Amino acid sequence: MNDASPPPTPPLAPAPLPRVEFTRRVWIVAGVAVAVAALGYVVAAASSVLLLGFAAILLAILLRTVADALGRWTGIGPNWGYGVMLVALTLAAAGSVYFVGAVADEQLGKLAEEVPKSVERVREYLGGRTWGRQVLRWLPAAREAVTDRPGAAAAPVASFFTTTFGVIGDVVVVVFLTLYLAATPGMYVDGLVRLVPPRGRPRAREVLGTVGERLKGWMLGQLVGIFAVGILAGIGLKLAGVPQYFVLALVVGATNVIPYLGPIIGAIPGLLVALTMGPAVVAGTVAAYTVAQMVEGNIITPLVQHRTSSLPPVVVLSAIALAGVLFGPIGLIVAAPLAVAVQTLVEELYIKDALGDRDMA
Repeated sequence: MNDASPPPTPPLAPAPLPRVEFTRRVWIVAGVAVAVAALGYVVAAASSVLLLGFAAILLAILLRTVADALGRWTGIGPNWGYGVMLVALTLAAAGSVYFVGAVADEQLGKLAEEVPKSVERVREYLGGRTWGRQVLRWLPAAREAVTDRPGAAAAPVASFFTTTFGVIGDVVVVVFLTLYLAATPGMYVDGLVRLVPPRGRPRAREVLGTVGERLKGWMLGQLVGIFAVGILAGIGLKLAGVPQYFVLALVVGATNVIPYLGPIIGAIPGLLVALTMGPAVVAGTVAAYTVAQMVEGNIITPLVQHRTSSLPPVVVLSAIALAGVLFGPIGLIVAAPLAVAVQTLVEELYIKDALGDRDMA
């Protein structure tokens, strides 16, 4: 009995695609490539506008959170809470301009007189040392700023005010976008969800909600941190004997929105002023900034942001550096919350959904 089986039949080679089908697929691939390239070009060209939109989303989340909380506490509902909050913010802004503006204007004038003196002192110190002269050669902008040609150093600053719609136009756009987004956030969320196929819409809404919660926690933490650092630094600078303590506290509080680098940037004007007033004032200024940042970084922000996903310092610094190079000053401000949003999307869509890992995210 012959048990030998016939040799296996070799697999048939795939039939070549008809010329019409092949041409159609080539055109599809080329069209997708062109569409992706066009989208990339539009995103790059409109990056400043997109970042302004993201900043408006952040502010809208903060306003909506406060309005909802006010509506719950008072029992008037979220919509009336939003209206009351806008009226309160308008009155607070007007009061700040009226009562605080005079003090800030006076101290700004003194600050404008003191900073050039400090810059000149730093220039003389560096110019009298070999390594200092090398530093001045490495930093052309700093060299121009401390010599008789400040215009060259001011060029990067001037370019910032002429980008997009100009700084005033940017502020107006962000304000109106924020007000509209905060007034009816559900309408815009529904619009985004409709872009997803019907069976994926519940998950899309859940992911958007998670991103919103993470950004809300980040914004609340930053808001508390700004006030805490500003108040603590202002008290410390006043005790140290710095006369422009109020304006300098505003500066360090505002720059605190940029993690890690912001406190350093915000401390520079205060240190320059302190250099004109002697070693004791310099030591007190350094102590004021250090204590304010330690209290904010180790006590206040961790308590507020305990529900927010913590980003590794390397990720935050890398995001700030990349956004600063690509998008300028606006990128520095929104780099950290943008990293929070990207991290949340990676966790939800890739780690949880694509990889199926619901424990490690």
